[in-house]
Amino acid sequence: MSNQIPHPTLRSRISLGPIELRNRIVSTSHQTGLVHDHLPTADLVAYHEARARGGVGAIFLEATAMHATGLLTAHTIGGFLPEIVPEYGRLGEAIRRHGARLLVQLFHGGREQISSAPKAPAVAPSAVPSLRFKAEPRALTVTEIGELIDGYGTAASLAREGGVDGLELSMAHGYLPAQFFSPLTNRRSDGYDTSLEGRLRFAREILGAVRSQAGTALAVGVRISADELTPGGLERDQCAEIARELWDTGLIDFISLALGYSAYPAASTWIAPPPPAAPNAIAEPAATIRAAVPQARLIATTRVVDLDAAEELLAAGHADLVGMTRALIADPELLNKTAAGRAEEVIECVGCNQSCIGHYHAGVPIGCAVNPRTGRERTLDAGAGTPGAGTSAQQRRGRRRVLVIGAGPAGLAAALEAAVAGDAVTVVEREREIGGQLRLAGVAPAHLELWERYRRSTLARLRAVGIDVELGIAADAGAAADYDVVVLASGARPYREPLPSELPATVIDAWEAIADPSAAVGPVLIADWGGGWDGLDAAERLAGTGVEVTLACAAPMVGETLHQYQRNLYLARLDELGVSIAHHMELAVQRGELTLRHVYSGRCEALPAAATIVLAQGRVPADELWAGLEEHPGAVRAGDVLGPRTLEEAVLEGTLAVTRPVAPR
Repeated sequence: MSNQIPHPTLRSRISLGPIELRNRIVSTSHQTGLVHDHLPTADLVAYHEARARGGVGAIFLEATAMHATGLLTAHTIGGFLPEIVPEYGRLGEAIRRHGARLLVQLFHGGREQISSAPKAPAVAPSAVPSLRFKAEPRALTVTEIGELIDGYGTAASLAREGGVDGLELSMAHGYLPAQFFSPLTNRRSDGYDTSLEGRLRFAREILGAVRSQAGTALAVGVRISADELTPGGLERDQCAEIARELWDTGLIDFISLALGYSAYPAASTWIAPPPPAAPNAIAEPAATIRAAVPQARLIATTRVVDLDAAEELLAAGHADLVGMTRALIADPELLNKTAAGRAEEVIECVGCNQSCIGHYHAGVPIGCAVNPRTGRERTLDAGAGTPGAGTSAQQRRGRRRVLVIGAGPAGLAAALEAAVAGDAVTVVEREREIGGQLRLAGVAPAHLELWERYRRSTLARLRAVGIDVELGIAADAGAAADYDVVVLASGARPYREPLPSELPATVIDAWEAIADPSAAVGPVLIADWGGGWDGLDAAERLAGTGVEVTLACAAPMVGETLHQYQRNLYLARLDELGVSIAHHMELAVQRGELTLRHVYSGRCEALPAAATIVLAQGRVPADELWAGLEEHPGAVRAGDVLGPRTLEEAVLEGTLAVTRPVAPR
């Protein structure tokens, strides 16, 4: 057996200007919501310390406003506040004690403003409204531009005083500096005009202000888009030209590359694209930038979630460092586990966007659908959940016999949590495969990769703790008597509203259509009550077989319950497949017959011609066993059996279900 450390290039040391990193994997800037009064909280310190402890080379602190007009939300760090200095010190101390480095991203969104009311006025190079956030900015005056340049210098000075290791200036995704770069947002006729010199002037001036205050001891770099991927936006060659011009200033030590453009809905998806967007999509754009600035230190990020893929990106010469932010959100111990030969314990990122950037857009603190400790590092025992770390938990509460009924995400989270704490765990599942609804969703394009990653990671972790799931076993409440703890995680089933006895078409549930598209003869009408995954997956699966599909969605928008980036990709694919969408229409019964009813006006219309009606009408708990378990002193429910929701709640509740002390009987 080879003793070679895996991923040798990733694990090799590298310099960023005056600082040296222990390896080439970084956690790039991302919003956490762990900020109060525009200052980091103890939860933010604990969050980043966990990733530093896990082995990452550097941590880039989230977008930090360099001026009051750049406060993107109520939870944006204020890098212009004098109070930030000691907070930088606390963060730096926590991160550097584990061997990592702290860099801060200085940020101004310009017209990209997502804060809730009352909103500050938005500013931009020119008064061009933003399609995505519906912000309507005013054009900056030359005097105001000068004030912003001074703001960058002040923020850099405070960061240096706080002892950070480096600074990154956000110039990507159509944020303020990039708004000067682009003809979409720069209509000026003064010295900041649309000539190359004019478009780059603001970037050069803020770099000069930052470098003058940062000195030579701090690494200074820029984050730019390698391709904005938006109509009329900056393409690869234009981005490469900008990279070359900025590098030639001699003011920067590195360039961090990303994809996408905030203001255009489809292009915004590339800021944090979920599957089925291509993994390692940054590779070719990065190669274009590399050709333009071969001597520059390049950081490449955007959906690089596997160490093997990251190693290949470096080996190909496309980049010198790799941002693996979402992989580190899912498992901060990714590097340490892999280096120690414990890759089977890694919690893989499944790409759902649900609790990471989804929480940010919802205005709540960061989480992770597959790792409930993310964002809860101070409240959930960080040592638990890792094989070999359960001794203290076992001593606190004693070894228990645990029965888990259901091998979906809630049940398996409970089983893993109990097993690593030293409990004796039995899992029974009535189906022939683990996964529950996640397995069903996994046959559709939107969730194929998500399911593959979840299944692979979860089965490996089950093996690591010695759990064999008993498949094809229908649980009996009477069996619970032999166990100290019983977790009912039996999930949910489709809801069906009563229908007339005489129907104009065959009626099936969306779950059946997803599992077996041949069950639906076309043309098909899908009655989707809530804009969820099942109606959309049924539409995509059926349309993919060539069946004519009409999707009648009662929700205010198609895919309303999904994260916007996932919804964007669904809408693109459904349009390409020719799916017709009837907006705001619900399936209703009018005078004993089925009809479509507009949920706002009440207007009714006849059903379109359909041989099959597919129902996506919500879910109800599959809780029949609870009546026989409720009196058991150690019985608890977790996941959809408590009330149908999402993967995040299932994993969190499954984990918490077995953390409370229950005395052995």
